[in-house]
Amino acid sequence: MNEKYNGVTFGVAKELITPRERTTLIGFGTVFGVPFKDIHDDVYVRTLLIEDADGEKVLLIGFDLLFHDDTLPEALRAYARDKYGVKPDNLHVSYSHTHFGPAVKGYDFNYATDSYEAFLLDRTCASIDRAFLNTRRGTVQFAAVKGDWNISRRLYKDGDTSFEPNPAGETDPNLYLLRFCDENGKMRALLTSFACHPSNGSGYNTVSSEYPGRLCACIEGEYYGCTALFFQGFGSDTKLRRGMNGHSFAGLSYEEIDDVARSMLQSVKNRMISSAWQSVPVKLGALKFTVELPLDVNPVDYYVSERDKFSTGAVGKTGVRFVPTPGVASQTGVNTAKLFWACADYVVERYDELPDTLTLNCGAVRLNPDFYIFSMGGEPGVNIQTVLREAFPGKQIICFGYNDAIAYVPSDKMIAEGGYEAGDRSDVEYRLKGRCAPGADKIFINGFAKAVDMIEKA
Repeated sequence: MNEKYNGVTFGVAKELITPRERTTLIGFGTVFGVPFKDIHDDVYVRTLLIEDADGEKVLLIGFDLLFHDDTLPEALRAYARDKYGVKPDNLHVSYSHTHFGPAVKGYDFNYATDSYEAFLLDRTCASIDRAFLNTRRGTVQFAAVKGDWNISRRLYKDGDTSFEPNPAGETDPNLYLLRFCDENGKMRALLTSFACHPSNGSGYNTVSSEYPGRLCACIEGEYYGCTALFFQGFGSDTKLRRGMNGHSFAGLSYEEIDDVARSMLQSVKNRMISSAWQSVPVKLGALKFTVELPLDVNPVDYYVSERDKFSTGAVGKTGVRFVPTPGVASQTGVNTAKLFWACADYVVERYDELPDTLTLNCGAVRLNPDFYIFSMGGEPGVNIQTVLREAFPGKQIICFGYNDAIAYVPSDKMIAEGGYEAGDRSDVEYRLKGRCAPGADKIFINGFAKAVDMIEKA
């Protein structure tokens, strides 16, 4: 590597966010309201500060969490603005979507605790502080490595989409890499991004960062002095191929998760010794924005019916309360039923207040006019990435999903095919009045096109 400086100053830090209290977990109905038993591996927040030659600063923050609502990033934007002068549009977050992290505000509307929320905010602010204390001039390079790690979990057949492995389904097989090296050529930060839902099974009740966290740990063990970061891609409808078990998915053991991470590491190591890295001169710009996705609204009776599926619907002095439907075989089944019952009950109780649209948080970060990071809230499907890249053929685009806890986000293709990610029961899980209506692709394209235009004109 001949370059010593291509217009970037960067800083990187990570902080432990493993709970110091026995919180509940979040991500599966089976652990709804259940305190974790122990800790298999720690969860972290990781912060990357990027600054260009003109002093423009961007913060990219990745969490080993399922996801969170807007209150956390908004508090972080205020902190970074007041202390370091970072524009609110220039701070972007993403959650790895581990299903074995602590309950936080957003998806879990019952068991998040104020004490853990305060701890999480404090640790994340500390990671921002240390990133600003740990800056150096250097270079940024980009590469991608391809692997046989993920597989579609949407099988469309005979007009119906089922939740099962589909080797012919759409995926993004690339692990994207942004390498940050100091002026001595030493790699000090490696940003990784991969599009693959990390839920590997619901049989554990143990804190874990799953494959994204294990990949970061493997990279840091291999490259002394380097901090690794992971940003989840548009991977809501893909799972690890290693878990494929005939027509379903089996939960992976920790050893199998380790094997996946080490396979990714080997591909990274192979790329490190090659010359196939693209220099990324930095000229920063950023914008956060929202788009409105219309919903095909269900009548309130639909949610009453959904609530009744999971409970006898007993009525007490305080109204309808959860009582398990007779025949539920296990406590884990009761926990899952209680989650869906609570979600349906939430919609019933607030039906007239809930909007008929889905407000989707999005963001665009310009590394330079030819290289962008696009981010999107909720759980975007991989086909949205395809739609956006086709709409911006002259640009290199990396897509980060999961910047909030809002919903599954389907493309028009997914909406037409139906299935879980297009709103089949997930509309209840996310407490929406309906599933996304057709026409989403145009809304996505127009939103990002306007954002790019505003960034370029600023």
